[in-house]
Amino acid sequence: MVEHDDAEYELVRQTAPQGEYTMRTVTIGTIIAIVGMAVVFGIPLAAIGL
Repeated sequence: MVEHDDAEYELVRQTAPQGEYTMRTVTIGTIIAIVGMAVVFGIPLAAIGL
């Protein structure tokens, strides 16, 4: 590994998400999770007649 002492290499790395979660984002994620679970569990249950 090469070490650099230059100022341009001293950037702070941030990973996403960089902002806080808003209630809108949480609500959309919850709805997507519920729809996904309905598809994953609903289709097989409907296929076997429950």
